[in-house]
Amino acid sequence: MYPDHGGRLGQLDFGDGALMRGPAPELDWLHWGAYPLLPWSNRIPAGHLRLGAIDARLPVNNPDDGSAMHGVVANCAWDVEATTDATAALVVHAEAGPYTVRGSQRFALAPDELTLVLSVRNEGARAVPVGLGIHPWFHTGPITLPARMKWPGDPMPTGLPVPVTADDDFQHGAVPPVMDRCFTDLTGTAVEVPGVRLSWEGAVTQIVVYSGDPGWVCVEPVTMANDGFNLAARGVANHGVQWIDPECELTVRYVFAPLP
Repeated sequence: MYPDHGGRLGQLDFGDGALMRGPAPELDWLHWGAYPLLPWSNRIPAGHLRLGAIDARLPVNNPDDGSAMHGVVANCAWDVEATTDATAALVVHAEAGPYTVRGSQRFALAPDELTLVLSVRNEGARAVPVGLGIHPWFHTGPITLPARMKWPGDPMPTGLPVPVTADDDFQHGAVPPVMDRCFTDLTGTAVEVPGVRLSWEGAVTQIVVYSGDPGWVCVEPVTMANDGFNLAARGVANHGVQWIDPECELTVRYVFAPLP
C-alpha cells in the first residue's frame, strides 16, 4: 500500500508470486499498482465538464491528449486513518472544479482474498456528477469479462454500444489484442485475469480494458463509461454517471481472490 502515491495498492501476492505491475523508477503514476479513480474515471476532454447546470474546468493531467484523466486523487497523498496487521483505512479530501469530495478506502486482507471498499462522498453544497472505479495493472494473458457490448472507439466512444465481435469477445476467456476499450451490458459481477478473480458489489456498469503496454493488461471495473459526462449531456443511455447530493456517497466493494 502506497498512501503517498494515490493511496494505491502496490502489489498483490497470495503466496505464489507477484500478480501485478509494481513500482519502478521508470514508471509514472499512471502505470503501476491499482489506484482509485474518483470523482470520475477515464477522461474529460480538455478538462471541460459541462453537464446540467455545471460548466467547469478541471486540471489537465494527461499531456498525450490534453484531458483531465482518472479523477483527482490517484496521484496525491492519502491520509492513513487506521491500520492493523490485516486492515488499513485511508482518506483524502479534494477540491477541483465543482467538486469538494472525500475519498475513502478500506482494505481488509484474509488468507484467500483482499477486500477494498472504495467510496466518494460529496462534501460540497450542491449535487455533483460522479464516477468511481479502480485501475489495476495485471500480467498479460487470457482475460474473462461478463460483457456483451462495447462502446465503439478507443478510448472515447464514437457511437452507441455495439455487440462484441470475435476479436474482443472475452466472455469465455481470450488474450486481448492491443486496445483501450470500454465494455458494457454486463451479465456478471466478476472478471478473471492471470492469477486473479476480481469481483465487485455496487454500481459498476462498465469495464475498461487497456493492453497497450507489452506484458501487461489493465482491467478496470468502473461505474461510468469513458467520456460519460459528455454522453450524459447528450442524453445517451447507459452512461453510468451518477449524481450525488451533499453529504451523500457512492460506494463499490471490490474483492481480489486467487484463481484456482
